[in-house]
Amino acid sequence: MFINWAHFLIPKIFFILSFIANPLFVYLISTESTFPFGNYRFLLYFFAIFNMLSSVVDVVAPICVYTYRYATVVFLTDGPFEERSRIGDFLVAARCAFISGTYGILNAHFLYRFMSLRYNYIILEFFNPYGLILSVYWVLIHWTLWMIVNDTLMTSDPELRDYVKIEFEQYYNVHIEDVNIKMVVFSEVSDDLVYRSWIGTICETLLASYSINLYFILGYKIMSRLNKGLSTMSNKTLQIQRRLFWALFIQTAIPVCVSFTPCTVSLYSSAFRVDFMSHFNWVASVAVSTFSLFDPLAVILCLPALRNRFFLIFGIDLKSSSTNQIPSIIRL
Repeated sequence: MFINWAHFLIPKIFFILSFIANPLFVYLISTESTFPFGNYRFLLYFFAIFNMLSSVVDVVAPICVYTYRYATVVFLTDGPFEERSRIGDFLVAARCAFISGTYGILNAHFLYRFMSLRYNYIILEFFNPYGLILSVYWVLIHWTLWMIVNDTLMTSDPELRDYVKIEFEQYYNVHIEDVNIKMVVFSEVSDDLVYRSWIGTICETLLASYSINLYFILGYKIMSRLNKGLSTMSNKTLQIQRRLFWALFIQTAIPVCVSFTPCTVSLYSSAFRVDFMSHFNWVASVAVSTFSLFDPLAVILCLPALRNRFFLIFGIDLKSSSTNQIPSIIRL
């Protein structure tokens, strides 16, 4: 199913760029000698792998969003699983679940940054490998819960398909029975389907909202601790912590803008019958695919040591300030 050239090309372009930027990101971190990442680099490696996996899913199972009256529809547009099948329906739910996986990774990052300031001895002693393994499991739990909610509560029952059938087929010029979709409808269908739609939407909202609240709570605690300073922390170490936290802040802002906000607007605009222009539907799905590139670039550009080496690749020599030369004995 062809939506438009932007929807077709942008995820594929970002797939290529993601497989360039993320390995480069890993290389820069693994070979960095002046900026001490310590065990934190393993979380960054994990995030890079997750980004590339997300890019693969964007190409294998590209999705689009369609809203009509009280309905929000997420469906596969092309790829090897475009024809309707149980696997195709599952892939719609699995692709949406990567949004929750992103929240899980950011949870681990915020907790690591907080622990490194408050309980650094635990990080040094137990993070590698136990903390990293727990981080991976936490992301899998996030992904699994979101996928189960999508797959079981946001279904594609015949009654739901019939609700959007005429308008959907006129708009996309396809038979809706041939499309892999997940739907929620908040009114004008049977009570059971309305309840399931609301339960699924509320569950996903809670999964996302608790993460957003956790970012604010831990972010506030981290900023307060950094502003006060620590008697056991040198000025250079404190400066590093602030730079890493700023990079994490940018990393968090990106999925909030390209994932959380479009998803929330798409769901609740249908729930309260707020109509948006049609181009918002495909923009919301395309925006999600940009995160896998913007995430590593955010860290690279926020940290001077990585930024300088990154621009050297393009023949641009940025002079490092003396504060960037941090003794490698400091471990974060």
